[in-house]
Amino acid sequence: MPKLSDFLLRPARQLYRWVFPQLIERDEKTEMVLHRIYPTIDWQHVRFYHGLPWFIRGGFVKAIVLPATWGRRGVHVYFRNYRPDSFYNLMTVVHEGFHVLQYHDLGTGIGFFRRFMIYYLSEYLQLFFKNIRIKRKDRSRPVSAIAYEKHPMEIPAYAYEAAFRQHAMTQKGVIYTDAIPAELMCQTCGYQPQVNLLFLLMGGFITFVFTLIKPLIELCFLIIATPIWLMGKALNLVGL
Repeated sequence: MPKLSDFLLRPARQLYRWVFPQLIERDEKTEMVLHRIYPTIDWQHVRFYHGLPWFIRGGFVKAIVLPATWGRRGVHVYFRNYRPDSFYNLMTVVHEGFHVLQYHDLGTGIGFFRRFMIYYLSEYLQLFFKNIRIKRKDRSRPVSAIAYEKHPMEIPAYAYEAAFRQHAMTQKGVIYTDAIPAELMCQTCGYQPQVNLLFLLMGGFITFVFTLIKPLIELCFLIIATPIWLMGKALNLVGL
């Protein structure tokens, strides 16, 4: 029979992990590949997490790269399902690694307020509203999907992932770091912003607001979870 403490500890832990996904230690193979193909990145500032952030919903999102809530350089990569021995997982890592390179090239910031976030959101909004009229003619695909596929920060990431996948397939899935050709080593992302000022202001405003409210929302979740967890621990100590 479950103890009374379990009814408190379990939801408290689930709420905590929902807000703060579990940190992943990168395996040696992944680490070596990332250092080889993205040599300009300081991977000590990049952390991997199992589970998506609480504000990212939707089954189409398999992984996402976001800034650390605190600090100027930290970047977090979140995976819906992280399988270190999976070929598919490595391809996802390679793709998300290109976004880390974009963060690096676009410079630092404060918390979520980074140039990457501003430009990514601005480009997405610009494409979204531009393609609304296409949606009226072609109802087979959502506007959000069109905006994502045509996003100028996603196109090179998918192109590089495809090139790396092709190389990996020629090696029959066995990737030797020293055998990765020089043309697959990315020094820069090559992104050149071409955003309308209106959408740039919209993206900057949304990013700024979210930078302010995200820590407050997470603090509220933590305030809710902490007393429930403490009460559960207290009941557990007395054997209930």
